[in-house]
This record gives sequence, C-alpha cells and structure tokens, in this order.
Amino acid sequence: MLRVILWKLGSEWAQIKRILAPGTGRKIYYFAFGANLCQTVLDLRRITVFEAFDFVLDDAVLRFSQSGFYKDHGYASADAAGGEVVYGRMYLILERDAERMDYYEGVPFLGAHEKVFREADEFKYFFYRATSISDGLKPTREYLDYLVTAYRQMPNVPQTYTESIAATEVLEYFIPSDQTGEFVKDLNRWPSFMRPLLIYYEGICLRLIELLWNRSLFKWMIKSSNKVNPGH
Repeated sequence: MLRVILWKLGSEWAQIKRILAPGTGRKIYYFAFGANLCQTVLDLRRITVFEAFDFVLDDAVLRFSQSGFYKDHGYASADAAGGEVVYGRMYLILERDAERMDYYEGVPFLGAHEKVFREADEFKYFFYRATSISDGLKPTREYLDYLVTAYRQMPNVPQTYTESIAATEVLEYFIPSDQTGEFVKDLNRWPSFMRPLLIYYEGICLRLIELLWNRSLFKWMIKSSNKVNPGH
C-alpha cells in the first residue's frame, strides 16, 4: 500500500511541476501504440502534442501482455521481438508531460512498465514496455477500440495487421484477480490461512490504483493546448 501512496503523491507532484514550471523549451519524442493513440485519452491527461506522425517501431511486437486490474485483463506492450514491428504514432511532447506520462504508465514506484529509449535517424525517443510479461491476457473492448480506430486511420498500417488486432479476444467478465505478485510476493511462503486475506489485499491495492489512475487534484489547472491533431 505504501507504494500506491508514493505513486500517487509523486504523480501529484509531477502535475504541480507541470503547472508551475512547464519548461516549454524542453521537448522529447514519445512513441505511442496503446490508449494514447486516442485523442480523448490525451485530452483527459492534458498532454500537449506539438508534432505527430506515423512511426514503425522495429524489433518489437504488440502483445496484450501487461497485467491489468482484473482476472485475465491485459494492456498492450511493445515486447522485444527480432524482425517484428509495432505500428503507432510519434508525438513531440514536453519533458514535463513525459514525466507525468511515466505515472500514467505506472513506471515510478509501481514498476508496471520500463521506459525504453531509442534513436531514430534524426531524433531520440522513448516508449513503454511491460516489465513482467504475462500470457493469455485480454484487453477490454473500449481499450481495443482505441487501437483499431487509430490503425484504420493510419495509411501506413497494413490492413492485415489492423484486422489481426481487431480479431483479438476481449475481456467479457470483470472478475477480481485471484492472483498475487504485484504487491504480495511469493504467496506460497505465507501460511495457508493467510493467503485468502493476502489475495484480498492485492485486489484492494489494484482497485485503488484503478480508481486513482486518471484522477488528480491539480490536473484541471493544466490547459489543454494541443498544437496538432494526433489522429491525422
């Protein structure tokens, strides 16, 4: 639970720094391939985009391998895979917004993603990758639609790629997870009579994160001022 509290406090501090010292002269490229392909999500998070263009990430594959908040629930990750590619959008954003994005992607304290830096021909950029890969996970219909809608508007994305993503099985039932690992490590080392309580505790932590994920006391003070439309 301490990690959840520290994560949220850090997130709020990042919001305050963005408000008081936005650092408009310091920008960085960020490669998006998940929910951040959606303009609505960017607006919700108050991320200012100064430049946007289609981009192909080499030696990676898009998989729903990042564990979510429910049983069998997954988010997209650009997992390492030689010879494969992930289609997405490259955004030029403020470094302050990149710091805030770290918290939306669960990097500090939660360790849900790692921040991967790469270089293209003329610029440096970063993207997020799951730190722990899980198989057999399913996205929600809403989340999958973010990707499919964006891909259908991107002329460089092959139709076969889009349709393969669109055919992904989605999560139908939102059942609390019966697994531990994020907050309770090695459940088997605990006495058997404590395990149901520890599973419940893990679930409480996940529900709290989900509740707080896109909520902030200070975010409303950040003006939404996108310079381009990331959907085009």
